Amino acid sequence: MTAHNTKGTAAVINPPESPVRKTSIPDKSSPRHKQQLEGAPPNSKPSTDHEKQQQQRAPERVSETAAVPPSTSSTATAKAPSGDGNGDVIGEYVLGETIGKGTFGKVKLGLHLLTGEKVAVKILEKKRIIQAADVERVAREIKILKRNRHQNVIQLYEVIDSPDSIFLIMEHVDGGEMFEYIVAHHRIREPEAAFLFRQIVDGLAYLHSNEITHRDLKPENLLLQSNRSHSHRQQQPATPSTLLVKIVDFGLSNIHDGGRLLRTACGSPCYAAPEMIQGRMYHGPIADMWSLGVVLFAMVCGFLPFEDSNTNLLYKKILSANYKMPTFLSANAQDLIRRILETDPEKRYTVEKIRQHPWLAGVQTPELSGYDVGEGVRTDEIKARHELVLNQLESLGLPREEVQSALSKKAYNRFTASYFLLDGKLQRIMRNRIVPIPASGNSPGSMIDRPVRRESNTNSEGKRQDSVVRSGELWFTGHS
Repeated sequence: MTAHNTKGTAAVINPPESPVRKTSIPDKSSPRHKQQLEGAPPNSKPSTDHEKQQQQRAPERVSETAAVPPSTSSTATAKAPSGDGNGDVIGEYVLGETIGKGTFGKVKLGLHLLTGEKVAVKILEKKRIIQAADVERVAREIKILKRNRHQNVIQLYEVIDSPDSIFLIMEHVDGGEMFEYIVAHHRIREPEAAFLFRQIVDGLAYLHSNEITHRDLKPENLLLQSNRSHSHRQQQPATPSTLLVKIVDFGLSNIHDGGRLLRTACGSPCYAAPEMIQGRMYHGPIADMWSLGVVLFAMVCGFLPFEDSNTNLLYKKILSANYKMPTFLSANAQDLIRRILETDPEKRYTVEKIRQHPWLAGVQTPELSGYDVGEGVRTDEIKARHELVLNQLESLGLPREEVQSALSKKAYNRFTASYFLLDGKLQRIMRNRIVPIPASGNSPGSMIDRPVRRESNTNSEGKRQDSVVRSGELWFTGHS
């Protein structure tokens, strides 16, 4: 059946006729099925199709004026890339291979000329920006990205406006998705899962303190970044203790300023909170907690708690919290999952209670001092590195005063991008005691890392549990 719109009712896209089995691992190149919550509010309408990215997600359509304020963005003299765009220079970035595609442009690997650091460049072609609802939604997404600076949240470095395109210069994450990591390991051992899960909790807590509700938290929207230098990664494979988790994809996110309730039912069916399915007004952070519980279950079990090829049956399972708890989990893990997957929003565990739970006792996560750790926090180490970065940038032709001015204004231009990229590079070098930062802008080829690729393994090993499968996606044009 095809989707249809009727005024006053939510349009529903029926699930595929062939059932999705827990043991199946979909081919990443195959199309992903889109679905919509049947309990969506009357005014909800499905938006245009969204293509899943391999590593970075390209935002949807965006207006030139709404999303790119002249005071905080750069202007590119180059035109939008023609052909494959490889080798084109945009601002201070050389474009490389395509690592993702969206309905309005490509996502390309980029190289920052001054620092030699890799970035992800999301290209929004203005000729493909047509729907007002998408313009507003993506303008909001970029606004949200500009509010965030946390080690467990993807970072926006710079916004470049050209006559033909808008370029979003984003943090490049090279370790793949949490989804791929679960598939490769069948399930994640509890001590390792606790280390990764605590980072997700920290990132989500930061977003909520910033009055941001994610609304589409799932393993596909959690990227993994190696917290080591290129040379260290060549010596031995990444392990959970060397990985940083990054929350990405804010296309469905919204701001719950003043604690206001949200109404739009959105996200992915298997991860949707009961109150969303019921079409009720809901507290955004509490709804995010439910999705967080599903993510935790998937991490430690290797499959999802709520699955059914029949959408109605799936929603019934979610509304009644009808799932089977594996006996191989520890008592503390089982207890935490039950307290998060609580159908009553008022009884559901909050971030604060999750952090205090015995399952996370003693879990230490990496602290990168270059990220937001609180207003006014300035250790001697940070001050020394700040001065070192400013001096280095000045030697590369960026005046100290202009860099400091851009930082104070929280701009997203060449000065702030260069500062944060060089600061991140310096931290990585200091952590691993590698060579000093080069005095010139030329970076050796060894500093340009090749993205880590993980292949799915569907072979059974002993009594392995059923594997987690990719979820369907829900897209709405509602504004709350």
